[in-house]
Amino acid sequence: MIILKSEKFALHSRLVRFVNENNIKREDILTITDGPQSVVLYFYADSETEEITHGLFS
Repeated sequence: MIILKSEKFALHSRLVRFVNENNIKREDILTITDGPQSVVLYFYADSETEEITHGLFS
């Protein structure tokens, strides 16, 4: 089942890395919000899929 997911990032470079490593397609990205201290990505993905994430210091 396709659901709406979100991920929060402190840096734009982390966002780019997340999108590239998880092969998130452009058509699956709903929006990207840029706040004062974080960037949030809202995207559609399979509910069964676990995305690759990295720790704070990776």
